[in-house]
Amino acid sequence: MSLYRLVLHHVRESMPSDKEKEWMTQILCLINVSHNGVSESELMELYPEMSWASLTSIVHSLHKMHLLTYSCGLLRFQHLQAWETVRQAYMEDPALVSSYRQKLIDYFTSQLRGHFAELLSYWQFVGKDKSAMATEYFESLKQYENCEGEENMLCLADLYETLGRFLKDLGLLSQAVVPLQRSLEIRETALDPDHPRVAQSLHQLAGVYVQWKKFSDAEQLYKQALEISENAYGADHPHAARELEALATLYHKQNKYEQAERFRKKSVIIRQQATRRKGSLYGFALLRRRALQLEELTLGKDKPENARTLNELGVLYYLQNNLETAEQFLKRSLEMRERVLGPDHPDCAQSLNNLAALCNERKQYARAEELYERALDIRRRALAPDHPSLAYTVKHLAILYKKTGRVDKAVPLYELAVEIRQKSFGPKHPSVATALVNLAVLHSQMKKHSEALPLYERALKIYEDSLGRMHPRVGETLKNLAVLSYEEGNFEKAAELYKRAMEIKEAETSLLGGKAPSRQSSSGDTLLFKTTHSPNVFLPQGQS
Repeated sequence: MSLYRLVLHHVRESMPSDKEKEWMTQILCLINVSHNGVSESELMELYPEMSWASLTSIVHSLHKMHLLTYSCGLLRFQHLQAWETVRQAYMEDPALVSSYRQKLIDYFTSQLRGHFAELLSYWQFVGKDKSAMATEYFESLKQYENCEGEENMLCLADLYETLGRFLKDLGLLSQAVVPLQRSLEIRETALDPDHPRVAQSLHQLAGVYVQWKKFSDAEQLYKQALEISENAYGADHPHAARELEALATLYHKQNKYEQAERFRKKSVIIRQQATRRKGSLYGFALLRRRALQLEELTLGKDKPENARTLNELGVLYYLQNNLETAEQFLKRSLEMRERVLGPDHPDCAQSLNNLAALCNERKQYARAEELYERALDIRRRALAPDHPSLAYTVKHLAILYKKTGRVDKAVPLYELAVEIRQKSFGPKHPSVATALVNLAVLHSQMKKHSEALPLYERALKIYEDSLGRMHPRVGETLKNLAVLSYEEGNFEKAAELYKRAMEIKEAETSLLGGKAPSRQSSSGDTLLFKTTHSPNVFLPQGQS
């Protein structure tokens, strides 16, 4: 802190004029009160009298002295201590803090309203109100439901989410639910029910329910998103902090202050740790600037920290679709961990898991199977039977077995996945129901209907009790049961189950009107699209 105070004083005194000193102070204060940072173009609009040359000079000086950094195009503080130094130097007066916050609020509100007003004016010109506009957009997206390929379907999911968020911002809450729900279903189907992008969909849908004051629905969705984020990234990752903060806000709205404070404290601790943590992910844009530096730091030094850095570099290169370079770093990370920690350490399992996912992406299934099996062997011996990392490896090895036609080897792993989720979340949690559906689908594909039936029925009961009898997942499970009853020749029961499933679907789509897009189950593995391993199976901050 004392060093940063000296740096701040030095940079301010180096400004060529009093006006630029004042601009520097205001820029730092705005970034201080912002949530994720501020872009240079936004600063130019906030201070139109400031020249581009002046802004560039100020930002360059602050960046050079390690006060500010770039993160995904936004200017942010490089360290928590830099943020705190600015707060103490310029923002001790609460009224001043409020004034800067209000300046940002006014700016972003005007930007949002400007775009909305322009768009709505077009619809009014053709004689449509907001509600009719929402229906038109939804109907236009439904035309693309039959597009082929996972990439196209994920693009469609993004468009549904954009529409849902747009309608939410317009205050059309009941109409925002349907596209957000459809985006969630596509991502569950095309990716995996536990994929991080599914957590994103759950978070967005929960936000609508909060505004709608359907707090119990929102709480369930936020908890599911938290569970996915913790399993995917680790309990100390900023994505987990986001869900904890959302739950804290939700509990505060319900006057549950003790719960709210507990979740908020957890969130704050995670964010502070993430800010201090060396080598944390600042975004893809920093890869080009940091890769060489990080590589030099790790050359010739066998340390657990350096092995972790190598793993993170492999992840970053993978996310840039540079698979060859990613493999080199992941192999180096594994080799270093085996030398330093021993071949049976859980960190070695993380590297093995990441390499397996990369091989799976390249369709090198035999190699991926070998690596997953080694990771599973380590984690079974080193971790608790309900540990999220163990569950992760079990799930993806089971999917690989199923993909390569070895259903007999997949079944015991799907059964183990059910056991792990029961131990982790209790027997009545929706995640347990999802695991049961996955296992039931497998038995159905093997024509073992007598074994699939009780699994579907148990999953249906859990979904009804935890999510409500009219939830879309209840409807999808009813459709699965209807198909099973039909194949067994029980046509009357199949018709009854299918009728109830359609009633749920009609209730869902009546919010926007029109015919619902047909699809198969999104609550398990009865997929319209192939389930694949996505880049996000790499988990540099937690379980891999």
